[in-house]
Amino acid sequence: MNLPIFRRSLFSRWVPWLLLVQLLLFAAFGAFFWREAQSAANTLALQRLHTLQLELAAALQGPLLERDIPTLREIAEALVQNGEIAYLAIFDGADERLVLVGASAETSLPDGKTLAALSAAETRLPNRFDVRLPLISGAVQVGYSPQPLIGLIDRFAETGILVIGGTTLLTFALYLGFFFRVAKRLGAIERTAEQIAAGNLRIRAPEGTHDEIARLGNAFNRMADELAERLTALTIAERETEATLDTLEAEHAQLTALLEAMRLGVLLVDTSDRVVFANSALRRLWHIPAEASLVGQNARDVMRLSDTLCAEPDHFSQLLLTVPGTQEISDSTEIHLIDGRILLQLCFPVRDSHQRLIGRLWLYEDITRERRSAEQLIYLAERDGLTGLYNRRRFAELLEEKLNEALRQRRTAALLLFDIDEFKQLNDTFGHRAGDALLARIASELTAITRSNEIVGRLGGDEFAILLPAYQNRSEPQQLAERIIRALARIPFDFDGQRIGITVSLGIALFPEHGSNPDELVVAADIAMYQAKNAGRNTWRCYSTDAFAAGSPTQLNWNQRIEQALAEGLFELHYQGVFRLDGTLTHVEALIRMRDPEDPTRLVSPTHFIPAAEKSGKIREIDRWVIEHALRTLSEHRDAPRIAVNLSGRTLSDPGFAMWLENRWHQAPPHARRLLFEITETAAIGDLQEAIRFAHLVHKLGAALCLDDFGTGFSSFSYLKYIPADVVKIDGQFIRDLTQDESNRLIVRAIAEVARGLGKTTVAEFVEDQETLDLLKRLGIDAAQGYHLGKPTPTPPQCRNSAGTALSHP
Repeated sequence: MNLPIFRRSLFSRWVPWLLLVQLLLFAAFGAFFWREAQSAANTLALQRLHTLQLELAAALQGPLLERDIPTLREIAEALVQNGEIAYLAIFDGADERLVLVGASAETSLPDGKTLAALSAAETRLPNRFDVRLPLISGAVQVGYSPQPLIGLIDRFAETGILVIGGTTLLTFALYLGFFFRVAKRLGAIERTAEQIAAGNLRIRAPEGTHDEIARLGNAFNRMADELAERLTALTIAERETEATLDTLEAEHAQLTALLEAMRLGVLLVDTSDRVVFANSALRRLWHIPAEASLVGQNARDVMRLSDTLCAEPDHFSQLLLTVPGTQEISDSTEIHLIDGRILLQLCFPVRDSHQRLIGRLWLYEDITRERRSAEQLIYLAERDGLTGLYNRRRFAELLEEKLNEALRQRRTAALLLFDIDEFKQLNDTFGHRAGDALLARIASELTAITRSNEIVGRLGGDEFAILLPAYQNRSEPQQLAERIIRALARIPFDFDGQRIGITVSLGIALFPEHGSNPDELVVAADIAMYQAKNAGRNTWRCYSTDAFAAGSPTQLNWNQRIEQALAEGLFELHYQGVFRLDGTLTHVEALIRMRDPEDPTRLVSPTHFIPAAEKSGKIREIDRWVIEHALRTLSEHRDAPRIAVNLSGRTLSDPGFAMWLENRWHQAPPHARRLLFEITETAAIGDLQEAIRFAHLVHKLGAALCLDDFGTGFSSFSYLKYIPADVVKIDGQFIRDLTQDESNRLIVRAIAEVARGLGKTTVAEFVEDQETLDLLKRLGIDAAQGYHLGKPTPTPPQCRNSAGTALSHP
């Protein structure tokens, strides 16, 4: 029988040693008890000899004194026959042997030892004690035999051997049974473990009682349960990992496709600057051959494959693939190539989940077009779109900068300000195109006759300014004024076969004599310009306080009238409807009128007081008044349509206007927040950045923006992509003779198509007959405004079905 106990080394290795140890222990105990028994028997024998000495002294003392040999023999034989004494020899005082019993007379007796000597001798019990016992008149030598004690010790030894043997056999049997049972239960656990290892996770070991093996089985079963749960979890995790790997592979493919589709050049390198990934855009931007292998190559070697050279190779070699020591995102670097392209380079550190640097990501973008557009946008933001001169905002900045510089260096400066005489009449007679052409020609002449350090700007309309940052002689500004007047008067300007004579009125203000800051200097130059007009025009005047006291009463009168009208509430709004071409009212335009302070029954046309308000800056207050009253009208009349209000360029450049508008807008009830803000194209392109910022503010507030008088500039269409206007209102000069002028019809059609393509609504103004209205429908215009559709009225028309409707394409 192949029992588990014999297949294992535990029993064969431990049981013999346990039995040997047990035998050794038994032998040690046996030897100990044997020795103790010998010692005890020896002590008993000596005690018996002491007793025997007393008995022999009592029995032999008398006969020995009398030398009664027969009696001594008789006593000696009686003692020897008892078996306790092997032999007995009696000696007299002369140590002569008198009697010997139990031994042959010829036999030589061994030397007898005294009791004291025997007590000091070894404790082991001898087979016979040869003892010499002294008496009063002699001595006795006895051969004492302790056979009863020896027999008792022998029986004790035999019994001990039997007990040890039996105990050893019983112990072996117990060991055998114990190990057999233990081996059987452990074997069950072993077989369970083998089956679990084979994949049968449902089998469990027998649990049994609460002993150690049972606890081991319970622990094993708990381990098996935990192992089953973990294997199940591992299986689930493995499936999830496979699914995740599939997802990652799909995402990797998608990311690769995305990176390949990007316009950005992507270069991913490891910490050794070895290429991990490079997309096709990188090859295209750097003109790297498509067949060149990049992955695994050093990044510098890869960039050397490019057949595109840098405009600044020394500078580029220091920047290319150079990582900042901080290992943070690098600053953007522009790389100029010899073919004219500009690449933007960016570097991003790539880190793992423990924030350890594992590589770098380089991005390259061709920003040539954006850079050119940005440069053009900066130019448009600083320059007047019609003339190319500095616009009002930029000229004001340069004026303040140069005056501060002159103040620090204790230099003098001069400001020349002029406008064209009767320019409005010229515009009305020949149209805006003639006026724009004239303004462009004047700008060209001014550029030709001024020096490089002199700053020329167009402040708006027909108003120009020239700044002399420094002059040595007071006559220098006057000489420049003379040159300007003569040069402009000689301009051979013909339009439609008619020669147009140009005259200007020019004012001069000196810094710091006539003004210690830009505002004072501009006011002084403006007053001097009106002094020149009053002097007969086509001349110049230097600012004079004496002349100011008697000069320009009309201009000063209008300023006073405006202040009086603001203070006494003499302004009022009239409303003119704007209609879709199907006749539906879309919104109304608020037109400001002023009651004459001297005759409140008479209305003053805005053409009289608006120019004065523009020059004095009062137009900002007027614009705010219009917004306030438009919001009030919408608040009081829920069924009123949306109202369009006009804003001047001076208001757009007012730094506090945006905050005021936001506060006033949020103070109005929600149903009243239905304004459409109109700014002229001239005002917009005069300060393009301000116009763009205002457009974003208007959209943030939920209002709409209209670009008024569109088409008057030379580059009107180019501004549409910069200014996010919602509505384009075509200038009236193209509408008045639309039915007779083919050129105007082509321009209007082009504006309509471009605006529609950009998602903007078109409005035509000055529509005065049905024929023009029908033609606008065919040209694709969305809405119209004019006397044919409705004249301005003091109250807005009620439009309950379309109140507040936003402009959109019909």
